[in-house]
Amino acid sequence: MGRTVLPFTQELYREEASWKTFRRALRREDRELFDELFAAARYHTAACTCAGRTVPFEAILMSILLEERRAVRELSRRVEELERRRRDEP
Repeated sequence: MGRTVLPFTQELYREEASWKTFRRALRREDRELFDELFAAARYHTAACTCAGRTVPFEAILMSILLEERRAVRELSRRVEELERRRRDEP
């Protein structure tokens, strides 16, 4: 019989648990950021499941990168809007 594949959500929680000593060594504010990164990965569990990566952490990282890129894009849009408003002021 073949190996039973865990649902990706379980893989995600297993991966997060494997980082617990690293997380514990972080400062409180960094622990919050760390938790936010894994929360971003949980947001994309359906896509991670479809990715079918042999190493689940690859899909987790891609999910985190997507959310970070989304945040950068939104901040860039806001900066551009503020700069435009500033230029247009009399």
